Amino acid sequence: MINQNISVRLFFSKTGRAKYISALDLITCFQRALRRTDIPVWHTQGFNPHTYVNVNLPLSLGSEGLNESMDIKLTHSIDYDELKSKLNAVLPDDIRITRAAEPVKKHTEIEKSVYSISIDCDFKAFEEFTELPQINVQKKTKKGISELDIKPYTEIAEYEQGFFKLTMPSGCDFTLNPSLFFEAFEKYSGTQIKRLDIVRTGILCRDGTQFE
Repeated sequence: MINQNISVRLFFSKTGRAKYISALDLITCFQRALRRTDIPVWHTQGFNPHTYVNVNLPLSLGSEGLNESMDIKLTHSIDYDELKSKLNAVLPDDIRITRAAEPVKKHTEIEKSVYSISIDCDFKAFEEFTELPQINVQKKTKKGISELDIKPYTEIAEYEQGFFKLTMPSGCDFTLNPSLFFEAFEKYSGTQIKRLDIVRTGILCRDGTQFE
């Protein structure tokens, strides 16, 4: 008997040139990759059936990710290592499946993203900026553009000149793009950032655990 609609969570890295691939194009990339394999993928029902692929938390364009995830569905079980190997054989070099597993958490439980930041800028001005009591930015909402103090939502850890970890809200209820933080710094300092590398290293749930 063939099982139907088996959920599988794919964890993958998205680095190098792939950081410029949008979330929509990433889904198309995975759908094409799945079609090039004999993986027993499940398709949606209805008049226009398509390969089911769902990105759990789309990454901002221009940022890299080391532990991204998306969900697919299968018509019957397949060994996870085999699934990983078959997809990596047809995916671009800058997108690598790191593991496949049964989903543990719902994407609605996601609350924060953790980024590894490498930056070249006016470090004195940057350190002054991080000590400000408020960091006000213009944020787009469904009702238009509003001013928001992102200081309470921004966590900086393990700071060394040019390198640090940045944690910001991500999820269904409230999300802040890390670019807002760096745009606010440029406005404050009156200088441009010479180099900025943003790599998402972790996705956290409301209970503080990693999204699995």
